[in-house]
Amino acid sequence: MKKIIITLASLLWTFVSHAQNQERLSVHFFDVPENLEEEFLKFNSEVNTALENAGYGKNFYKLYKVKKEDQNKTLRYFQISSYTSDKHYEMTHDVSNKYKNIWDKMWDSDIGKKVWTFDNKTHIYRKVFRVYN
Repeated sequence: MKKIIITLASLLWTFVSHAQNQERLSVHFFDVPENLEEEFLKFNSEVNTALENAGYGKNFYKLYKVKKEDQNKTLRYFQISSYTSDKHYEMTHDVSNKYKNIWDKMWDSDIGKKVWTFDNKTHIYRKVFRVYN
């Protein structure tokens, strides 16, 4: 009986530690031209509302900005989202037709052309995984 309990505990520990190792964040550093800020904030709000309505919680994409008086002139915005696994990431990116339509509309707009460029100069995007040491 003791061997069974130890074996089950070991399997459970392996499962839990493997699941934790999949924890990841998506991190964006980017700029939003002043004339697009209102439109970008509306887009971000619509995306978060669609995710909230799908059960992923309020403000799934957390958005930050440096203060106006900050000396940095580029990459003034920061957005972060957290995922428990790659599967969770995929699920949040395939929520509904409404969610897909919000993104499709954005890609055809100035936001898609000037903010979500992923060019490593004006928009840096990284998928990062938690490091255990």
